Amino acid sequence: MKKAVLAVVALLAVFVGVPASAATPGWDHPGYDAEDSYYNPHESSINAATVGSLTRRWSVPLRRFDETCGGPGALLLAAGRVVASDGRGISAYGMIDGKPAWHFDWDDPMDAPTPVLGVSGGTLIAGHGECNSQSDPNGHLVALDLATGKVRWRVDNGVPVVSFTVDKGMVVMSGESPSDELGTFAYRVSDGRLAWQKPGYAASSPSADGRILMTKAHTVSAVDVVTGAVAWTKRTVWVAEAATPSADRFVVSDGTALSVISAKNGALLWTAKGKQTTFVATDGRRVYRSAGFVVEALNIRNGKHLWQRRLGTESIQPIRAGGLVYTGGPILNAANGDIVSLGAAIADAKILVAAGRVFMVNDRMLSIVAS
Repeated sequence: MKKAVLAVVALLAVFVGVPASAATPGWDHPGYDAEDSYYNPHESSINAATVGSLTRRWSVPLRRFDETCGGPGALLLAAGRVVASDGRGISAYGMIDGKPAWHFDWDDPMDAPTPVLGVSGGTLIAGHGECNSQSDPNGHLVALDLATGKVRWRVDNGVPVVSFTVDKGMVVMSGESPSDELGTFAYRVSDGRLAWQKPGYAASSPSADGRILMTKAHTVSAVDVVTGAVAWTKRTVWVAEAATPSADRFVVSDGTALSVISAKNGALLWTAKGKQTTFVATDGRRVYRSAGFVVEALNIRNGKHLWQRRLGTESIQPIRAGGLVYTGGPILNAANGDIVSLGAAIADAKILVAAGRVFMVNDRMLSIVAS
């Protein structure tokens, strides 16, 4: 009997002893994952049947600072906390009740623009440039403990942060300025040490399972984020807008067209002329693109037009979750583009959709709505 009781206690420890945050679905990159797919495959609670009944659960004002240079950017959700940039720096809040967990302040909020954020394990990485120098701005990386907000390391670089990737325990930044030559630099998340660099290369942010695209002159190369090794090179200029969740394809643009290529060898799979845009999402079945007042879905296999929806307001970055496409206005059915909800509860907000909730920032107010 005693052994049976001990066995039950041990079993309960397995299920009850694990912190809730460990099992909580997250959104630890600006585009959900390192692929910047803007697709959350784990969301099912908010769907076509429930999205029309979203109600606000809590709201907290984000911190302000007079004459601040930065402010609210893309939200992250990791370890049960919502991470948001604000007028003073970065703050984390409990996802259930909005209670502040910690705050981090910039040394000079008047010179720190809105950062780009990414999470690797228990570390939050923030990258940003400077506001007060147009000719010679510097770049800055800071690593914070996700649990406490305490600084783990800082890196200052003479090159401003233009692109930013966090994947495979690495952070890769790329940039240039009128006084700084173009370059890409890779640092270890564990200690901030420089792992490799490539002068003259510009990197795209999306990572396909640790492989990013980098351009130099009239060529594009696929580069390993851990080692800097080049996997393949093509004589063309492609900028990655997203990678598929399975990391087998990149969605790329060249200034006029939108294309899909193989991440493995760079083979061109299809091109949609005149479809270039930076607002792209993909669930591995379709490519969703926003441009002007139009949201469109293309077949990921061949680029075939599937559906198109004209909106009453200008579209923003599309987000795909729970069978839906969030457009910044009406919420659409991902399969056919039909309007499921007018989306009034989340209109004009920066959002992420995870854990049965929509987390959003609107007018410097952080809020959660749920069905």
